[in-house]
Amino acid sequence: MNAKEQLIYLLKHYHIGNYTTVSFADEFLRIYNVETDYSTLSNGECKLMSELANITGRFSPYEEDLKIPNAYFSENDVRKKATEVYLKLKDKK
Repeated sequence: MNAKEQLIYLLKHYHIGNYTTVSFADEFLRIYNVETDYSTLSNGECKLMSELANITGRFSPYEEDLKIPNAYFSENDVRKKATEVYLKLKDKK
């Protein structure tokens, strides 16, 4: 499975509840930032994945962190963006 397929698999399984947000964020960032050859993604896919990487990279499960304005994203933020990305990619198939 190539990196793009891994990302789509991860998005699908996070969407259906097989991953916690903490593990999803860790895996998504590892695959996207380290293993992905960005030239294998379309411009639209790259934009969506980049936006999700920004949110997952600033995800925090800690309430104290979330009180700092414009610094961290919540589990709800990650889930909302991941669902948006997953549904858009799913519709393209």
